[in-house]
Amino acid sequence: MSQEITIGYWKGPGKVQPSRYLLELSGFGYQETLYTDPAQWFGKDKYSLDLPFPNLPYLIDGDVKITESETIFDYLVDKLKMHKLLGKEQDRFIVDNLRNIFSDLCSSLFQVFQKQGEEKVKTFNSQILPKAKDIHKFLSNKEYLLGYFTAADLYFLSFARNFKSIMPEQYEQFADTFDVLKQKLESIPQITSYISEGRHPNL
Repeated sequence: MSQEITIGYWKGPGKVQPSRYLLELSGFGYQETLYTDPAQWFGKDKYSLDLPFPNLPYLIDGDVKITESETIFDYLVDKLKMHKLLGKEQDRFIVDNLRNIFSDLCSSLFQVFQKQGEEKVKTFNSQILPKAKDIHKFLSNKEYLLGYFTAADLYFLSFARNFKSIMPEQYEQFADTFDVLKQKLESIPQITSYISEGRHPNL
């Protein structure tokens, strides 16, 4: 296998962001192809990279070529031998549950980001607010979502940063719990460097 992984995605955090956090935590070398012009992806790379199921995001690691954000994350957990992040015993299913919830929320936040005015608020209230309340209740005063650091926290960090950026006023009702975990995760040395060096993508 190659010594450097390539991640391809639109320029922005999106669904691949937890995988970026994973790579940063591991210290494993990787590079990114960030698409800003749809023509570069649809008109060129989509069918020239020999991806079995062409889509964004994609990961290329030597002969390994895969797509879909959750598949990429699982591949990296295995490659980087970071299986402990998937949770202890039965907690694995809760971690997986949370990963799926945050992945859905990521898609909903992107929809909110594209809307304006009342339509933006309506989409937020129907697609994000109920789940945000559930997460707020589940997290409560725990140090991490499961009480110890797992992959679910990396997904949470991506969600919380985007949520606070897109709808800061609505975020405030959750800040008493969300900010505590968000800041704790951002203070992890590898994540701090990632953000301070300007490599963390923004919406």
